[in-house]
Amino acid sequence: MRRISLTMLAVCALLVAAPAARAQDSLAPKGALPHWLPTKKWVYEHWLPFDEGRLYRLLEADRKAIWRHLRDDAAHDLEQLARRRGYSAERLASALVAPRAGEVSAATLRTLRARAYRVLTQGHMSQHILFHSLHQRTIPLAAPRLFGTSSVEEYLKLRRAELSPLQIGRQHGRTRTQMQRDIVAALRATNAEGVRTGMITRKQARILLDRQLRQVPRWLGQSRYNGPPQTGKKGARSIPLLPPGDFANNPSISADGDTVVFDAYRAKIPEAKRFGEISVVSYEVGAGRLLPISHPLAPSGPLAPRSAYNSAVSGDGRTVIYEQAEGNLNFAKRYSEMQVFARTRPAVRAATRVSHPATRRVQRSRSAYNPSVSADGRFVAFEATDDGGGTKPSRNGVWVRDLARGTDRLVGEGSGGAIYEPRLVGDGSGLLVTAADAGSDGHTLVYLRGLAADRTTLISRATGQDGEAATADADQPAGSHDGGVVVFASSAPNLGARPGRARIFVRDVAAASTTAVSPRDGFAFDPAVSADGRFVAYALRRGASPRALVGLAARPRDRHDHLGERLRRRLQRRAGDLRRWHARGVHLDGREALGPQGGRPRRRVPLRPRGGHDDAAVHPRAPEGHGQRGGRRPAPDRRVPVPAGPVTAPTPGERHAQRPDRARSRVMSAAGTMPSRTIANVPSSS
Repeated sequence: MRRISLTMLAVCALLVAAPAARAQDSLAPKGALPHWLPTKKWVYEHWLPFDEGRLYRLLEADRKAIWRHLRDDAAHDLEQLARRRGYSAERLASALVAPRAGEVSAATLRTLRARAYRVLTQGHMSQHILFHSLHQRTIPLAAPRLFGTSSVEEYLKLRRAELSPLQIGRQHGRTRTQMQRDIVAALRATNAEGVRTGMITRKQARILLDRQLRQVPRWLGQSRYNGPPQTGKKGARSIPLLPPGDFANNPSISADGDTVVFDAYRAKIPEAKRFGEISVVSYEVGAGRLLPISHPLAPSGPLAPRSAYNSAVSGDGRTVIYEQAEGNLNFAKRYSEMQVFARTRPAVRAATRVSHPATRRVQRSRSAYNPSVSADGRFVAFEATDDGGGTKPSRNGVWVRDLARGTDRLVGEGSGGAIYEPRLVGDGSGLLVTAADAGSDGHTLVYLRGLAADRTTLISRATGQDGEAATADADQPAGSHDGGVVVFASSAPNLGARPGRARIFVRDVAAASTTAVSPRDGFAFDPAVSADGRFVAYALRRGASPRALVGLAARPRDRHDHLGERLRRRLQRRAGDLRRWHARGVHLDGREALGPQGGRPRRRVPLRPRGGHDDAAVHPRAPEGHGQRGGRRPAPDRRVPVPAGPVTAPTPGERHAQRPDRARSRVMSAAGTMPSRTIANVPSSS
């Protein structure tokens, strides 16, 4: 199933004030919000003043027990656990830092003891330092250097609008290798500073850095913003600035176009804390109804907010995959290890936990993410990070699970995220991955791994069976149904790209040909390919403008194929703003494109000629209101309603069951304007 990456509503489009909430920590200033933290470097950079292993020994508790206790950080802190073991907070703080007496000065030891006391008595602070290892300031403060944004504020605005760090960096001309290397270097430097100044022990710094580095590959590709909301002031009180209502994001669609699956976000904090911030919902186009996928009909309980997100539906529309994680109790944000689940429709039986099978011999901590599913729903691929246990480093790997046989297979692994972006081809015969090969001087290459024949083929190479491998980053693979055509992005000069300017390339595996389909003077990213391998869509950014085009390329079937020839003609329109709408929109069979226009719902645009008018194919309509007297009319709100709790009652969409076309256009609508299409032609390899 080829995911359609489409932001249906910008998270930060409109912000409204929410009711005031009380800070979790007793030392917070008056009027502070539940997620308040002191603006101290040691707090944000997780410089724990003692070794956490000593904390677990003295409290006679393991890390999981501490996690469960601190989940409700409004009512719980570590001092409560200390008193159960006969310690006061002062005495335990002294015991925790006692081994450091011979390492640091008396003044530094007093500072460390005071910080240890604060960690023990402030519930949210201890939750943050122990469990939010990538909630830090090192990366955001270096955003202009790491991601190419003009300012820290621009980076944060894009993140809150649900663009992943990868998307942000790629829009600004950065490659994954550049971003990952620079982020790792920045985190290492911050930890080294903490050790050098005596604010954290060398042992604890190694533990912290391992946790951070093993999360970087997942975090880079995570579009879902998991940080606290923006805040404003209402008198002396701080207030969270939240979206005006529930919204939807991250849709995917079945091959027949009748099932749309998306992530449903809840904007109201009480409902998010009860049911989870995000759930997965399907929309049945023919019936015009919404159905819950990720959550049971009963809420998970007031102390167990659970979020499900990053969903995708298989090509046959029967299997839905998604990530799931438990949330905390201030804003219901993800707070525990992530797991990958699969649920079969239409019966919606109990979900299968794909990434954490009960047959695993060693039940160490594992975070699983970035799932992909075959068209028939049998195979699910995902990335996973496993805790090495003890002093061993964590390992990142790509796994494939056969749901029919219940078996797991490790396809590839590396240290620090050396293999990622798994994408199953539609028929499940192969898996596309991006990997940093030792022989490629550290940059990434795209490979096709045959699952039946156990054969690995280099995709990102020049034309020819033995064509030279890409000399710069190649990534973002997508394949046709049988894997015979693979598209990817690369900035490799030997393939025809300019240094630092990525282009989209098409690799015909049988013909051993590699062809560039995007212009040379832009930065192209996010490619998608139709099931038959004939149509390719991608995003294109030119110059310093934040606006981007959506490019569409087609390969003629033969010299009599008028559609392919007509697609040479460029259709230019005002570009959409990718900060508001990140788009990929080619239907699986290559016949239709999806997307909004002028802020109003639109139906699918035919890509194949109808009625003999070949030159009308793919030509978008002018947005309603443009070119008319009186200017542009405001567009009505046609968003799909997202249920406040578990979906049990009919929704407004069900009233349109007798008009499936209208219901379908409602689901496909989104905020923003329709990006222009840059139409290119892929030469036939035959």
